[in-house]
Amino acid sequence: MNPESEKLDALAQRIRQAEAKPKRKAEPGLARNAGYDFAGTVVGSVIIGVLLDRFFGTTPWCLVGMVVMGFVSGIMGVWSRMQKAPDKQDEDTE
Repeated sequence: MNPESEKLDALAQRIRQAEAKPKRKAEPGLARNAGYDFAGTVVGSVIIGVLLDRFFGTTPWCLVGMVVMGFVSGIMGVWSRMQKAPDKQDEDTE
């Protein structure tokens, strides 16, 4: 066998191996859903903060605390969602 034939055989074998691997599908709308989760968490926290301020008469301290907690919670939720997402870069390098 000549070197070019060996290269073609090796390439054909790599192609068969790549086609045999199961393909992972990306979650549709991952970024959109993460954005909705973040916005919903912050908006929900603002609403709760306003209601607590009205109930306790502590304007604006409950609101400020809830905005901070909502922002942190939103970031953590987005981070968690992104960690569970399939990694496209891994598919490209295999």
